[in-house]
Amino acid sequence: MKQIERDILKTFKAFWGTWAKREFGKDTLDKILPFLDENISAFGTGEHEFGNSFDNVKYNFECDFTEFKNPLTINYLYENVRLLSDTVGHVEAETHVEFFDDNKNHFKLFLRFTNILVFKNNKWLISHIHLSIPSEDQGDGEAFPLDALQARNNRLTALVEQRTKELEEKTVLLEKEKDKTEKLLFNILPKKIAKELLDNGYSVPVRHENVSVIFTDFVEFTKIASEISPRELVEELNEIFFHFDSLIKEQELEKIKTIGDSYMAVCGLPEPHNEHAFRCIVVARKMLHFIEDRNSKRAIKWQMRIGIHSGPVVAGIVGNDKFAYDLWGSTVNLASRLEGSGLQGRINISEDTYRLIKESIPCEYRGKQIIKGNREVDMYFVN
Repeated sequence: MKQIERDILKTFKAFWGTWAKREFGKDTLDKILPFLDENISAFGTGEHEFGNSFDNVKYNFECDFTEFKNPLTINYLYENVRLLSDTVGHVEAETHVEFFDDNKNHFKLFLRFTNILVFKNNKWLISHIHLSIPSEDQGDGEAFPLDALQARNNRLTALVEQRTKELEEKTVLLEKEKDKTEKLLFNILPKKIAKELLDNGYSVPVRHENVSVIFTDFVEFTKIASEISPRELVEELNEIFFHFDSLIKEQELEKIKTIGDSYMAVCGLPEPHNEHAFRCIVVARKMLHFIEDRNSKRAIKWQMRIGIHSGPVVAGIVGNDKFAYDLWGSTVNLASRLEGSGLQGRINISEDTYRLIKESIPCEYRGKQIIKGNREVDMYFVN
């Protein structure tokens, strides 16, 4: 909101706040008259609210203080300021106005304010007042007796209670949907990235210098897939990958994705991890052990290759409707090549990964192996 609009709203609220407090009884009139423009006009639902001159409007307020002696409370539900020109402003407000009569009867009514203000003598003055109480049982210019106000108040109270209940129910539903959305995001994205997305509406791609990427896939997958039913195939992969999910969670890796029979995960992001290579090998060993144990009890025998490479990657979210957290860079490509150049039941790692774990994990040097693009890469099998 611009400063000029704030000034207009400040004048509007100061005027009606003084009017509502009625601290000085009829003398409150002396406090509010300086807010009025000399050419003020007024229109409202009561006959005493018509006025096309300063004297008429002054008389309206005198009648108001006579009829409603006690202070009023104004609760603003909506307010809007609009500049019609540099020196003319328009304010609309919807409120609940509460008060007690002399018999301590409580009244609460919906009151709509529409005011025009003009800038004169270095201050904003009210030049037009329109008050209305939306009603199906009151005509223009009719006074609104207290018994009618009481009836209207009862209807409004019931309506407010009903609306409040509906809003509370909707709030509960929205909270449940919000929880579902957050749970879904936390399932498909790293928690730090999911929180960043929820808080900001976007996630900034980040380069991570030291991570290890692990790829797995099954030997002769296409042949096995052609020999069993689609349902059986999906059930097999689901059971295996579900167990892999628990293994990487246990070792603080992040699952990136599955592509057909291939499973991809990473350690060392979004938070750095000093043992990223070691953790990946621990997981890889447990994966192979799980497959071997499963094969001893099942008719379908899966044979798996695993490749691991360490280095820098870029990580970020792609997509608008279907979010996917992914990795890019030569580290990812080489990890995939290492998996493809490996042997079933073995963990194939690069020279870079070997340097990080050679003091704690025994390995077997394979020599230089040629990968896609006729590139030679030093490879090691983990024993």
